Amino acid sequence: MKKKKLCLLLIVCSLLLSGCWDANEPERLVYANGFGVDYKDGKVIVYVQIINLGSLAKAESGAGGSTSKADVGRAEGHTFEEAIFSLYHTSDRRMYLGHLSFVVFSEQAIKAGMLEHIADFLDRYRETRYRMYFFATKDSIKDIMLVSPIENISLAFSKLSDPHDNYRQSSFIPPIDLRELIINFDEPPHQAQLPLLQISKKWTAQDGPKKELLIEKAAIISDNTLISILPKEIMNGARLTNEEFIRDSLYLSKRRNADVSVLIYDKKLKIKPVVDKAGKVRFDIKLKINANIQMVKEQETVNALKKEISQAMRAEVYRTYHFTRKQKIDIFRLSETLYRDDNKTWKKVQKNGLVPLEEDTIKSLSINVQLKNSGKMELGPIIGQQQDRGDQK
Repeated sequence: MKKKKLCLLLIVCSLLLSGCWDANEPERLVYANGFGVDYKDGKVIVYVQIINLGSLAKAESGAGGSTSKADVGRAEGHTFEEAIFSLYHTSDRRMYLGHLSFVVFSEQAIKAGMLEHIADFLDRYRETRYRMYFFATKDSIKDIMLVSPIENISLAFSKLSDPHDNYRQSSFIPPIDLRELIINFDEPPHQAQLPLLQISKKWTAQDGPKKELLIEKAAIISDNTLISILPKEIMNGARLTNEEFIRDSLYLSKRRNADVSVLIYDKKLKIKPVVDKAGKVRFDIKLKINANIQMVKEQETVNALKKEISQAMRAEVYRTYHFTRKQKIDIFRLSETLYRDDNKTWKKVQKNGLVPLEEDTIKSLSINVQLKNSGKMELGPIIGQQQDRGDQK
């Protein structure tokens, strides 16, 4: 009897449970992969890239089919939120922002002060995560968001959605996500570096030229204002002080012909502030890095190559420093180093978080190059310079 009553009670209780009746089924949602933000004639223009996550699952299971297609919506309003809700009105289903991977800002949007406002909005919104990457561009945002990755892979693996994979192979300009952006704005020197996207046509498909995204420049933002866009030759020196640096190639600038190819990796960097009796702050920079010789056309010695590699890196660092300091850009984040190592001195010398950057602020630059490998352990060409052993007697 007790068992029957217990079963009856369980049945009644189960009828009162709502279960998942109010849940949103994944296949019934529209997934936003990225935002684009532009500004024109006093209005905010928002682009949203929608991708089909179902096709991504098919590609991973080997079912085939095209996975690189995307739809891009466009709306405008007096504020970012107004433009977003205008896009909501055109969507067939609820738009889910939990998989948002990137945000691209036009030069006009950054100059209009949109970056910090939108970063604040995305940080507060309940669905978004910190793993979304920020970019700047001078090109058409719509065209950038419609670029399909090479090999027809999914847009979830594109340079916009997953930039770290490409950066691990060539560590030139590091990606910056929402968390890092907030930290850079909050801590000295209160400057952030956004990779600048360009549309390039260096690849060709069977049906003709193919567009792809190129990152060789960086936009520097401080106090919600665009300070400068740094070109490739200036960013060469900046990569050597990036904490996330993994590996990249090095150009030996003193040579007329590129007859030596060098790969640099395993960087160790130490920046130490030095304060003299007058209270002037300078910095000692010590850089230790490994190098591999990838190509050589003439016979070389180890010491000569190590010296030349060191000189090339030294030239890049000083060229970058002197170019950026004139624009009051602390590209090596020396202000942050002093802020953490000697906060008392930093408070005395800083102005808006930035320490004085002068001609001799870098007191010393020590570069230790370890030549680890030269391919087949030969510091000379493999073909064309060897003596013919058949002629030996």
